Amino acid sequence: MLHFASERPISEASLTNIATKTVPSDIRANNTMAVFNLLFPATHMSRVELRRHIGLSRMAISKVTEEMTDHRIIRETGIDNRTGRGKRSTVLAIDTAYWRVIAIDLTQSFVIRGALVDLCGRIVQRVESTVETTSAITIDDVIALIRRLRSISDLPTLGVGVALPGIVDSEGTVLNAVHLGWSHLPLRARLEEALGLPVSVNNSTRMALIAERFFGEGSPNSLLVRIGQGVGAALCVNDEVVDGQAFTAGEIGHITIDPSGPVCACGRPGCLETFLSSSRLHAMIAENPQRRTQILSEAGQTLGRVLAIPAGLLDLDNIAVYGPPEIVSEAFLGSMNEELSASISFGNRTAPRLYRCQQGEDLVLRGQAVVVIRTCVPTIRESDAGPAKEEDHP
Repeated sequence: MLHFASERPISEASLTNIATKTVPSDIRANNTMAVFNLLFPATHMSRVELRRHIGLSRMAISKVTEEMTDHRIIRETGIDNRTGRGKRSTVLAIDTAYWRVIAIDLTQSFVIRGALVDLCGRIVQRVESTVETTSAITIDDVIALIRRLRSISDLPTLGVGVALPGIVDSEGTVLNAVHLGWSHLPLRARLEEALGLPVSVNNSTRMALIAERFFGEGSPNSLLVRIGQGVGAALCVNDEVVDGQAFTAGEIGHITIDPSGPVCACGRPGCLETFLSSSRLHAMIAENPQRRTQILSEAGQTLGRVLAIPAGLLDLDNIAVYGPPEIVSEAFLGSMNEELSASISFGNRTAPRLYRCQQGEDLVLRGQAVVVIRTCVPTIRESDAGPAKEEDHP
């Protein structure tokens, strides 16, 4: 479960109150992430401001920021531009010129999308690989694209992240990915063995939610629905992404909404995605183009009805819908919003804000990169990083 809120540092004064043993590396990692979280993705702060937010001593903040600078995690960007008395402070920001993360998106049929991403979560370069339509995507296909991305850049790779539509456990094992044909596949272990790099494997819709939270309009209590070849959702409660006991939180695509409905790819009848997947809706519109608005309105109404109970139960702030713009249309969102309002709103209670996610096709890649960055940054050591060069930054 990913926490969005900045981790609090462990100060020397608080150590006496900790019953369990805390080793120095724990303190270092905790304080490193406290600084990193305040600066991520694009905030500039002085050491004085960092101290004020975190609560460390001057010596402690100097030590951690010096280490992070040496490790090429942060950099000095110049002097603050405030006016008035007193010495102006040196401003710090995340260093984007050294470390690279490789992110892989397996949500499209027969296409593997990959990207090199900097420590701020910005895409540096994109690469795609197409698989024969008669073949399924294999681990070897994924490894080949990762190696191709590594060969493009001479900068060190911090880690690799792979996002896919399906159920993934905390060990990076793909328990079930219907559209990929994968079941109980230890993907993380296989990739780490082949690549010699730390690897993170996650559900693609949760990665989209993380990107929306950091780079879009997401809030601490929100839901993201992704409409594509399937239908999935991801949930954020009190700034934590919910996985669920069986890692199936948000797996709404295979919930039966009509037992007499068409048979789904999973083998069961009447799953939600048999009514709402983009391929299904495109086919319905192609058959009856004059009913386009009605088809999309009915689809939005169906999704609104399905989400009304969890939205009301959890008192969500907003719901983002991500999908093809010709599907997630005004007609779709309008009828969905009407259904949510009719089901939830009463008295002082209002339905969550509903909106179309605007981030584009890099959403999953950027979200997966964030997870790798936040996982791997505390593990960086001085021996991993090269010296800062003056020409690295303008």
